[in-house]
Amino acid sequence: MGADTAQNPAELRARVAELEATVEALEGRMSALQQILLDHSVPVIIYSAATLDVLEANDSAAALYGIDRSKAGSLNLLELLMPGGRSVAELADHLKKPVNVIGPLRQRAIDGREVVATMMLFSFEVKGADARIAMIYDETERHRAEAALRASEESFRDLFENANDFIFVHDLKGELLAVNRAGEQLTGYGRQELVGEAFGALVPADAQNRARDNIRAHLGGSPTQHYELPVLPRAGSLRHLEVSTRTMYSSGNPIAIQGIARDVTERKLAQQRLLEQAEELRRKNRELSTALRLAREATQLKEQFLANTSHELRTPMNGIMGMVNLLRASDLTADQREYADSISDCANDLLTIINDLLDLSQIEAGRFSLNDEPFNLRESVKSVLRLLSVRAAAKGVGLEHQVSDSLPGFIYGDCVRFRQIVTNLTANAIKFTLQGSVQVRLSVPPGGAGLRCEVTDSGIGVSEAARGHIFEAFFQADGTPRRKFGGTGLGLTISKQLVEIMGGSIGMFNNDPDPGATFWFELPLRAADGAEAPADCSATLPETV
Repeated sequence: MGADTAQNPAELRARVAELEATVEALEGRMSALQQILLDHSVPVIIYSAATLDVLEANDSAAALYGIDRSKAGSLNLLELLMPGGRSVAELADHLKKPVNVIGPLRQRAIDGREVVATMMLFSFEVKGADARIAMIYDETERHRAEAALRASEESFRDLFENANDFIFVHDLKGELLAVNRAGEQLTGYGRQELVGEAFGALVPADAQNRARDNIRAHLGGSPTQHYELPVLPRAGSLRHLEVSTRTMYSSGNPIAIQGIARDVTERKLAQQRLLEQAEELRRKNRELSTALRLAREATQLKEQFLANTSHELRTPMNGIMGMVNLLRASDLTADQREYADSISDCANDLLTIINDLLDLSQIEAGRFSLNDEPFNLRESVKSVLRLLSVRAAAKGVGLEHQVSDSLPGFIYGDCVRFRQIVTNLTANAIKFTLQGSVQVRLSVPPGGAGLRCEVTDSGIGVSEAARGHIFEAFFQADGTPRRKFGGTGLGLTISKQLVEIMGGSIGMFNNDPDPGATFWFELPLRAADGAEAPADCSATLPETV
């Protein structure tokens, strides 16, 4: 039995040789496999299972961890990986297993870079020693991208949730998919109540077509839409939203609609209030225009009535004055003459008032006209002073005048109105001067063109409070019933208006520190040839005081 099964030495040697050849072939194949792994683009590290010392590392692994491949054999795998968030002992146990998958594992390269990698471990025998092949998959960029995506999603989520505006997403049928916190606050509904409901349920019936038209526009190819839409909150009054929506796409196909709605209710209410106020202002303007038109018509009627009445009063007054003058020329007793003189003074005062009112009404009615004829400047001033000299002498007030040689003898203008202005200012100065003198000076203004007339008195002057109103109609510095000086208060007003109609200016100033005041006016000056016939200034008007 043993003889049959025994093999001769030759067969045994042949079998041994065959096995050695097989082992050599296997070793060659393993060496080739090792070399292929080392030369592969995937990072590969071969290490001892017992000590975890690095035996080999390919170029990809050296580049990944920033090491010199020729010096990789001096490194321990734990020193190379330097794991974070995991104990060294736990990692060593995993690395010694024959087959294992470790990771993703956060590591730190030699140059300080963070590396995130997954390692696949395989058992491997190197020269009779137990070893491991670690195939490393670099997931650093993927993890960075995922971290950036998570940060972006977190930022978007934060923006979505904390935005002041109502942000929503609904599908192409209008069913809400997402709403933010502002949407809950605006509508008064919880998120669970809103998601899955139709967006149109929040909209009044008369505006639901507008919401559907927006969806149709997006389906028709419009990427964005902007419109206003009212919504009905659970509690409270109607709110108005300014809505902007855009189409969301996936693989080139529309899948949903995202919108941002801003509550503009207060703005709409403010606009409505402004419109109502504008309408109210227009109504009031119409009423004011009507009232102004009626006031103008009433003023015109008043001015026309005043002008007609003043004119009608002047005619009988002239008759009364004429009869009084005839009466004074007759043989009268002393008492009768005193009565006639009193009547004459009163008639003159009344005629002055009538003339004032007539001139003012004509000026305001725009029916006032001026003559433009040559007249003798110096003779006109002298005639005024002759007329007023009796009044000045009766008060013991001196009356002087001075005309500059630089002024021409004849000028163009309205002689009567020029004398009226000079008469008013001079008579006014005499009235308010109790002692001293009144001086009338005509000269050329400092600018060298025109005519300047100054009437200076040594009277009571003009108070600070009265200076701003002295040329206003019916204004009197002393307006009390017991005032010392009479008059209508129209003289300066008429003088001012006459000067301005003639294209000039008028004003006054106190003679500080001397007593009294100076009234002045300036007029444009046009010299006239003395050979021309001068205007007849005999028909002068009584002065206005």
